Parts: sequence; structure tokens; C-alpha cells
Amino acid sequence: KQWYQRRVRGTYLHKAVPDMRLTIKKYADAKFEYLAYCLKIKEMDDEEYTFNSLDDPLPRVEDGNYEYRVVLRCRALSRAYFLQLRSDVRVKLQLLNSKHVQDLTEQLEKWTKVLLEYYEECYDVSTKANVFPIDIDLSTVVDAQ
Repeated sequence: KQWYQRRVRGTYLHKAVPDMRLTIKKYADAKFEYLAYCLKIKEMDDEEYTFNSLDDPLPRVEDGNYEYRVVLRCRALSRAYFLQLRSDVRVKLQLLNSKHVQDLTEQLEKWTKVLLEYYEECYDVSTKANVFPIDIDLSTVVDAQ
């Protein structure tokens, strides 16, 4: 049974946790990419607003605003990927948390079992040992002073 527990703990430490770290890194990269597209669209909107306020035609708008539509499409794809990874991170965190709680419960049960066995052993030893009353030669104690 101990080899199984070590294997489970090893799997948890050497596979589940690094996998979670990798998933979180992918999530952070996807979030950064999505926010970069959002910022690019905001900049393009501000640029268009500025040109409109000056009554000056924006060259990309005159050409069909293809670049803006491409960035919008990329943002939509990036958002879908970002939301998928966010869901994956949430599920994996819940699974790791439940696994951690389960392992902690098992360890506490083992610990209480070992303490109970130790207490029972100590109780058996102390009941078998007949050391009371303790005989003391008071004359040796008084002479020492």
C-alpha cells in the first residue's frame, strides 16, 4: 500500500502540478494576446474618431477597413481560445483542490491512527510496569545534604 501512496503522491507532484503550471502559462499568454487585440481595436477606434473630428478621411476606412475587420476577427478567435483556457484552468484547479483535500484527509486519518496506536502501546507499557510505590531510602537523601 505504501508504494501505491508514493506513486500517487509522485504523480501529483511530478505530473499534475507541472501540467497545471503549463495550463496557467498558456492561459496567461492567451489573455495577454486577447487584451493586445482589444487594445489594438481601441487604438484604431480612437484613430478613426480623431480623423472624423478633423473631417479628414482615414485611409484605411476608404480602402474598406480591411485591417480593422481582420483585427476584429483575430480578437474574436483569441477571445474564444482565452475563454476555453480559463474554463480549463478553473476545472483543473477544482480537481487539484479536491485531490489535495482528499490527500490531506487521508494523511490526517493515518496520523490519528498512528497516534492512537502509540498511545495504546504507552498505556500497555505503563500498566504492565509495576514501579509504584517507589521505595526511597531517606537516609541516603538526608545524608547527601
